[in-house]
Amino acid sequence: MTDHFIGIQLGPQSVYDEGVDHCLDIIQEQGRVNTIIVSTHSYYGAHGRSAQALAPDHGVPVRDERSRNTTKVWINHHEQYFGGTFLRHKRDPATEEYADRDVLEDLQGPIRKRGMKLYARILEPHQRRPVQFIDNWPKIMSIDVYGRIYPNTCFNNPDYNNFWLSTVEDMFKSYPLDGLQYGSERSGPLSRVLLHGEVPSCFCEHCCTRARAKGINPERAIEGYRKLYEYITGLRNKTVNPIDGVFVTLMRILLKYPEILAWEYDAYTSKEEQTKRLYGTVKAINPDAQFGIHIDHQQSTYDLFQLAELEYAEMANYCDFIKPIAYHDIAAPRVRRWLLDSVHGSFLRELPLENLLSGFYDIMGLDKNKEPKLDELDSTGFTEDYVYRLTKRLVSNVGGKVPIYPGIGFDVLWNAEHVPANPDTVYKAVHKAFEAGAGGIVLSREYAEMRRANIQAVGRALKDLNI
Repeated sequence: MTDHFIGIQLGPQSVYDEGVDHCLDIIQEQGRVNTIIVSTHSYYGAHGRSAQALAPDHGVPVRDERSRNTTKVWINHHEQYFGGTFLRHKRDPATEEYADRDVLEDLQGPIRKRGMKLYARILEPHQRRPVQFIDNWPKIMSIDVYGRIYPNTCFNNPDYNNFWLSTVEDMFKSYPLDGLQYGSERSGPLSRVLLHGEVPSCFCEHCCTRARAKGINPERAIEGYRKLYEYITGLRNKTVNPIDGVFVTLMRILLKYPEILAWEYDAYTSKEEQTKRLYGTVKAINPDAQFGIHIDHQQSTYDLFQLAELEYAEMANYCDFIKPIAYHDIAAPRVRRWLLDSVHGSFLRELPLENLLSGFYDIMGLDKNKEPKLDELDSTGFTEDYVYRLTKRLVSNVGGKVPIYPGIGFDVLWNAEHVPANPDTVYKAVHKAFEAGAGGIVLSREYAEMRRANIQAVGRALKDLNI
């Protein structure tokens, strides 16, 4: 077997819908995958997809996920590990499909027989989605700038931190796992305000106590974020027309309230501290188990605030690999709708969209002569050159401390206009990832979405690379 890491992200429902051996046959024989990265908890939002968003050619009927009540907890938990928190995973075999199954237990034998490795996958579910699946979830919600409960969790809440530490301890003491891919697809309050117009949080008692200990004034931070939120809301609603200009007025707020940036960076720091604790938990139980960090698309590609916060060389000190999203196919419409349209509708509305796209390509070091034009972003994807440049940047950042395993993403449906990934570009993207110095790749986003032609394109590329 190759020394390179060839992983695939796998939703547990596929294991049972298709059958273990049928599913693994496609993955191993056609994609040359040697590592299964299976979700143990599907609280995050990529599930619940329409039948049109799922691959129709896996040899079994496609089932629309929106009409199904599948479990969100795919393993058996043990109460003795959860004494430090009042939060509990729960599942109901009487009402939830597959709630009587244990995906780690069911995959162990078949995967070992095939000479493959088994990794668990956790995406930290920070928003309201898990409220009906986790006991006491509403008790760990955030507090916004108006003192209201906000449907987002807080990394400074000890019960929330202990809940995931207990979960990981249980998993690695109860199952012979080879590793864990952990990720948190959340941004701090600054990005949520500026890019999405969301009300800022969290300003709970735990956050305020932590801030004061670091010399940050919570009252000033709350006042600044409230003014920023109301300003951005006014811009989005077109009820504000600042005399001195939109961007200048934004900068005035940030200069007047430096606590805004201080609070934002501390929110990022608290998230990374939890990742460090999880890394330590895994290593204390099994030093040989691999701990990888999943980097969301906004963190890897288009949220410039998070890009500034995230230092890969520092992150390499508390992980064994980094898996950045390098989803070339879906990157174009995401950049268009989640970045360009968003900032053009608020604090950068003084710049034409064409200039914003050109500036984005320049800032991110992408070749604007290869990547899509503005009117092409909704209907096409970025090229394999994007995969190369993103991977190369991260490889250079970590300086050999840990390997980079870019997520080669394909068949992630956007809308009716968006053309699905084509095997030729997928093939080239795999080549470009390794050309840039990747130590492996992760087939992404979800196996259930991947058409066979694109899985086979990955396999052909690996074969041609002698991997």
